[in-house]
Amino acid sequence: MTDNEDLGAAQRRAARVAAMADLRDIRLFRAVVEFDHFPQVGTMSWDLEMTPVVRYETGDDFFVLDVDYAVKIEEGEDEPSGDEEGSKQVAMLEFKLAALYSLEVPSGKPVPTSDELEAYAKTAGTLAVYPYAREFAQNLTARMGIPPLTLSTLRLPYPEASPSADLESSGSAETRKRPPVRRKGGSGSKAPDDMD
Repeated sequence: MTDNEDLGAAQRRAARVAAMADLRDIRLFRAVVEFDHFPQVGTMSWDLEMTPVVRYETGDDFFVLDVDYAVKIEEGEDEPSGDEEGSKQVAMLEFKLAALYSLEVPSGKPVPTSDELEAYAKTAGTLAVYPYAREFAQNLTARMGIPPLTLSTLRLPYPEASPSADLESSGSAETRKRPPVRRKGGSGSKAPDDMD
């Protein structure tokens, strides 16, 4: 998915799965760490690649989302030399997290299609797993003795408006936003009376 229109379509396809799926467990399936050299004091940068893949067998009441991560950590040079790009790899982290989701399909409703599950994997599913990847990368880099790496928040681009009747009749997402409402009287789970 490379553009907002594709992402918007994926989010709509994923919505039905999101209504049926519940995250049950996340496990580390693979980790490879390469520490090339002690970094010098200076600027460090990182590059992240991630690949989500969903596994589901028709009839199962669960599916698994595997996400492969590759984090390349580099140190920059204050004054890059003419024959190099100005950075050297310090470390490479490659790991796979697998998330187990239960799937509760309401009676009389069809099971999710492979297209819907793939769309979920690339949107809401990846968003749910990402905080675990951030924690793992931060913890691992701290243990390596380099500055702890805090991966930035994963943000999906805001999808462009679609000509579908559903979106046109409901208005834009901007008009549906409302300010947060502070709960009254403690930390109970009941919604306040003034919340609609």
